[in-house]
Amino acid sequence: MTRANGYLADRTAITGPMAWKGSDYGARSEWEFRFTPQHLAEIEAAAKHLEARGLALSEVTPEDFPLPTLGAELRTMDEVLRSGCGFALMTGIDVDRYSEDVMRLIFVGVGSYFGTSVSQSHRGDYLGDVIDRSEAGNERPYRRGGTISMHRDPSDIVGLFCHRNAKEGGLSRIASAATIWNTFVAERPDLLDPLIEGFQFYRPTADRGASPALTPVNIPVFAEDDDGQVHCSYIPELIRSGAQHDGGTLDPCAEDALSFFEAVANRDGVFLDMEFRPGDMQFLNDRTTVHGRTDYQDWPELARKRHLFRLWLMCPHWSAPTRRLHIFDHADRAGGGIPKAA
Repeated sequence: MTRANGYLADRTAITGPMAWKGSDYGARSEWEFRFTPQHLAEIEAAAKHLEARGLALSEVTPEDFPLPTLGAELRTMDEVLRSGCGFALMTGIDVDRYSEDVMRLIFVGVGSYFGTSVSQSHRGDYLGDVIDRSEAGNERPYRRGGTISMHRDPSDIVGLFCHRNAKEGGLSRIASAATIWNTFVAERPDLLDPLIEGFQFYRPTADRGASPALTPVNIPVFAEDDDGQVHCSYIPELIRSGAQHDGGTLDPCAEDALSFFEAVANRDGVFLDMEFRPGDMQFLNDRTTVHGRTDYQDWPELARKRHLFRLWLMCPHWSAPTRRLHIFDHADRAGGGIPKAA
């Protein structure tokens, strides 16, 4: 990547492979990594090895999931995630071949080559289940159905593994944060100040424990990491809820900035839509991409409902962020995640 030297202070455009547009990509086959028969044999052998060891999902490391040839390719893919386009889609696993428990082991094992898994909620779920549970009052989008607006997760990498897809719809929509920044610079530089100054984020009730409802400091939407790469912390649901806490409102300029961000992220030619198929694995750099989900029609039976496994991964081997997205007072481990409730 071409270092974005001082882009934040100078309000200049970001260059390099992370500043991509959906229109840069053609057919799915151009940007998917398909596991070869040798890769699949290694994955299956590693899953059997891991199953025999009986480790908790939170304990799995690459040494526990040996991939003699695929492992080196995954480590190369880590460079693509950090310094390249920031996304990867891996395909070719036959989900009908494995039990759900084995699929969980496979995903955690592959994910361990990218980072350390962290808990995603007060439940201590090191592997989340993205499924519509129709829970009243639920504040976490991954446990409900419908559209999910563009955002990032509070981790370095988010991974999704499709177990079952929807009856119709439910596409994964991703966009480059660098491209969104560049669009602000070109079209609406007057809206950048509130995004650079940041916001107090709302903390979902069940996950914050005894912590206050709002983050104690502002979290910038756009920041610059020590290696010069963009660091985007955009979660509009938590930003707006934070502003509205105790009857407050967002400043009009800030509201315009969030609305423009959303519009650009969903602009034709900017976003890239991925149709998840059973067996697809997607990994995204949470610092440099935003993601969402299109609306979908689900199957009525629970056993057929759209179901994805989710990983939150922290990457201590990456450069330290200038301002990490610390929504909660305490991290689980490796600088991220939500501790399990006592």
